[in-house]
Amino acid sequence: MLRISVPFLAFLVLVGCGSGEFSVNGTLEARPVQLDGEQLALDPGQVDCGVRDELWEITSLGDTRAVAHLTKKGRDLQFSDDVQIGDPAVGLPYVQIRGSFPVRVLQVGSVRDQDQYTKLADARIAVRIDNSCFQTSPPTLMGIRHGQFDPSTNPVFRFRMDGAWMVDQIVH
Repeated sequence: MLRISVPFLAFLVLVGCGSGEFSVNGTLEARPVQLDGEQLALDPGQVDCGVRDELWEITSLGDTRAVAHLTKKGRDLQFSDDVQIGDPAVGLPYVQIRGSFPVRVLQVGSVRDQDQYTKLADARIAVRIDNSCFQTSPPTLMGIRHGQFDPSTNPVFRFRMDGAWMVDQIVH
């Protein structure tokens, strides 16, 4: 009886794993997510650390505006455009990234079915950058509101079922 039960239980576990159940956290965190031209919100400590770690060099553009020009070391981390500081429309420093990054889900908002094989979900996510400036509190990905990147808006992800649930794209 025990010999039959163990293989049968293993079969049930495997069938359950392949059932196609959807998890925003599990799908986003399972493998690195491709992020092309997306914006990360930075905090002032991360900006200062980036200067000390020679990821960028800050140039003042006036009283409240500045730009931090990326160095080779910053570009090697897959930052793809200079850090913007003091942009009144955004409020926080931010930087563009391009590449495949591991992420951590901080909060899931709404999840909606588009069809049987497609879902949309908004989620606040932290992007893991392989540098000591971003280990304690990884930067968060900004969503879009009224056509503008906004640190208070969660990005919207489209997921597709193709044998398993996968991140298809970020919807703007």
